[in-house]
Amino acid sequence: MRIIPFSKVTNFFKYMAVKNTLRLLLVLLLSFSATKVYAQDKEPQDTTKKTMMQKFSSFNKKAENLFKVLPFPMITYATETGTVFGLVKYNIIDIVESDTISTPSSFSELISLSTKMQFKLILGTTQYYLKDKVLLKSEVQYIEYPDIILGVGNDVSREDVEQIQTQRIVFHNEGYVSFDKDRDLYFGALFNYTNYLDISFDSNSFFLENKYPGYLGGISSGLGFGLILDKRDHRYNASHGLYIAANIIDFDGLLGSYYNFYAYEIDIRQYWNPWYKHVIAAQVYTQGNVGNVPFYSLSQMGGTERMRGYYYGAIRDKLLMDAQIEYRMPVWNIFGVVAFASAGRVANDWSQMDLDDLWYAAGFGLRILVDRKNKANLRIDFGYGQEGSTTLVLGFTEAF
Repeated sequence: MRIIPFSKVTNFFKYMAVKNTLRLLLVLLLSFSATKVYAQDKEPQDTTKKTMMQKFSSFNKKAENLFKVLPFPMITYATETGTVFGLVKYNIIDIVESDTISTPSSFSELISLSTKMQFKLILGTTQYYLKDKVLLKSEVQYIEYPDIILGVGNDVSREDVEQIQTQRIVFHNEGYVSFDKDRDLYFGALFNYTNYLDISFDSNSFFLENKYPGYLGGISSGLGFGLILDKRDHRYNASHGLYIAANIIDFDGLLGSYYNFYAYEIDIRQYWNPWYKHVIAAQVYTQGNVGNVPFYSLSQMGGTERMRGYYYGAIRDKLLMDAQIEYRMPVWNIFGVVAFASAGRVANDWSQMDLDDLWYAAGFGLRILVDRKNKANLRIDFGYGQEGSTTLVLGFTEAF
């Protein structure tokens, strides 16, 4: 039996230890190299993604600055109007720079012309002064455009749709003052003036059969008072809070009105923020008239803000009530989406107002933030009503 010297055994273990150490170092080196290569591969991807976001942010800021100066082009189409080309402008600004407490004021302008030579010019503003103590609202309209009507009353059908050519001038002015410390309760006066300069319709028109008051046009001029309770967290894009507005207007011959009647309006809105930047908004609205009410001053359903899906005024009567709910959700960066549903009806008086034969509407929309400072959105809504009724709405700020 051969005996191996202890020194050789020691050298053998030293050799194995060095060998294993070299193997471990080699594995670590390869692992480090692989990690470094992966990191180098990933770094350009992260850098590219970051660069793209920076470019998008830069582009968005430039677009936002352009939006504050240039009008927004619009093109729409409807069978009744043909193709409509227009420009719309919307700004929210601080009128008095030294007043850092007042809510910024808004200004909107719309001008459009259709291929059937139908024209619209609408100017509107909402202004705040003296640390929100004073609130002013005003709108001026000159319109040569068709009115789409189905008749008078809730029991109407799109089979009876009729197009009436109208030419009108509208002045709507409101002024409010707040005396409370929180600046959320306002009292004020309103003045409404509408003059239908020209109206034309077919020889077999609904008007010739019924000869409703005011079917040939004329002036409605009235003065009234109102109140507003505004506890919303933001007056152009609320996420929580309550809003209530109510007013009554007396249209009288002493003010140049061809017709004597009263008109009243109640608007209640509530906003909730369930989580993150999601918003649930709800509204209940009623508008009524008492007296010798002309056809063009009847309560009118539909439009761009309520019962989206119906042409404004297609369904009308002395009394209207509707309600809607909307879910608003951010998607990415400046983009968001909404979904909405509404129900309502018209009636001759409150004794006929019930939950039977409601008209329903629903739809969805896209939101694009065009003014980060004031949370103002470009609003694109697609509304769908009954009997195939649809509307496309392009506007600024939320519907309510």
